[in-house]
Amino acid sequence: MDLQNSTDHRHPVQPVILLGASNLTRDFPLILRLLKNTVDSPCDIYTAMGHGRSYGNWSRLLYRALPGISKCEIWDALPGKASENPQPLAIITDIGNDLIYGQSSDAIFGWIESCIKQLQEINARITITLLPEASISKLSSFRFELTRRLFFPNNPVSLADLKLSVRYLNEQLSELVNQNKQITIVEIPAISYGFDPIHYRYTQRSALWKSLLAEWELPEIMNQSARNRGLDFIYSFYYLQPAIKRQWGKICRKPQPARILADGTRISVY
Repeated sequence: MDLQNSTDHRHPVQPVILLGASNLTRDFPLILRLLKNTVDSPCDIYTAMGHGRSYGNWSRLLYRALPGISKCEIWDALPGKASENPQPLAIITDIGNDLIYGQSSDAIFGWIESCIKQLQEINARITITLLPEASISKLSSFRFELTRRLFFPNNPVSLADLKLSVRYLNEQLSELVNQNKQITIVEIPAISYGFDPIHYRYTQRSALWKSLLAEWELPEIMNQSARNRGLDFIYSFYYLQPAIKRQWGKICRKPQPARILADGTRISVY
């Protein structure tokens, strides 16, 4: 991917808001390749993502911690409703980490609803992915315990409680979407998940993200040939430093945008 510290790009630009956790973080370069080939103008990409990311509270992975998505600085950075740019396009995905952190479905729904309301204030077109209910419903106790101890070792949530919470939260999200026609909700097929019930299969990622971006009615998106690359997962970790994080207990700040691409696309990370 061609990156450079170019000057500010020309207008108009397409605002894109991407909110999520590990799937979004790992596949972010793939999304960039798809957008580059389907959006005529450069993009202003605003993203709040990160492995293990919470929508409401600070979340930690090893030595790094990030603020909750619904409360981070991205909301102060988004363009106003009166902007001359095209309608902002937004995705809210990777909902569910907070269940394994022990948060209630009602609390998580409140955080997602807060994100939606703030996106609606700028007239964004919003796509939301449901939690992987079909995948989790088939989860054995062995697979659940292995996944929990690998990704969330300090959170003793039971499998039975998790299944009930996932179903209830999906029902809340579906009801919210039914009340607003500017929001599209997407259920990820169970085949998109493997042994790990929350992360997308390598072989499914390209087709899956194309189908999600197609909800924005981007021209020719389904005809794109962008593929996964083995080292994509490194890109976000090394090159997209967020505006604020805690590292080894110390607050670290980074000016945004974190990167400017050769075509003028700017990437701001929160």
